[in-house]
Amino acid sequence: MDQAPPQDLPQDNKLALRRVVRACRKAVLSTLLAEDGAPYGSLVTVALDHDLSPILLLSALSDHSRNIAADARVSLLFDGTDGHPNPQTGPRLTLMGRVEKTSDPRLRARFLARHPGAALYADFADFSFWRVVADRAHFVGGFGRAVWLPAPFGIDPAVAAAFAAAPEPDGVAGWDLDGVDVIRDDVSARISFDPPVDGPASAHKAWENLQFQGQE
Repeated sequence: MDQAPPQDLPQDNKLALRRVVRACRKAVLSTLLAEDGAPYGSLVTVALDHDLSPILLLSALSDHSRNIAADARVSLLFDGTDGHPNPQTGPRLTLMGRVEKTSDPRLRARFLARHPGAALYADFADFSFWRVVADRAHFVGGFGRAVWLPAPFGIDPAVAAAFAAAPEPDGVAGWDLDGVDVIRDDVSARISFDPPVDGPASAHKAWENLQFQGQE
């Protein structure tokens, strides 16, 4: 299960954008071909940092890695239209920015928690972790709802930093101000906080309430 069933999105476009992105485990990565600058799209698995920065695990042997070496500008298409009879009525967004290689062990751990199967090849010599530094995004929430939004998409950097420094609760593959990621029997699910929380302490309470209500 890559994302939750269709549901009404909040009217706040920044929050709606974040919910769509965080529910996705994959995206289309667009780069510029190194030889002629033509657009090139490829499927990648993705995890999201607390500040919504996409985290990628890429092979140096891939075309998109060769393209990035020549031009670090990228975009990622996140598709939240699964389950909608007409995909044009479903939410999606294109996030744009620049990608940079990272050796941060926290980002590595966050990606592998979201994609445990990637541990089989994460240490291969040709694989590296990358972080996309977002600049802006084009969010489409369905017919008549399309808007350009600048980073950081309503996320307070201090709140994101507090989450990055705090230990995650047991039983989750990742958490942030918007919700938690859980994996049970190889099935991934995203559970949103409603409303978003203002820090790790509030997130712990929200998660405990969800478990008490039987929504784990």
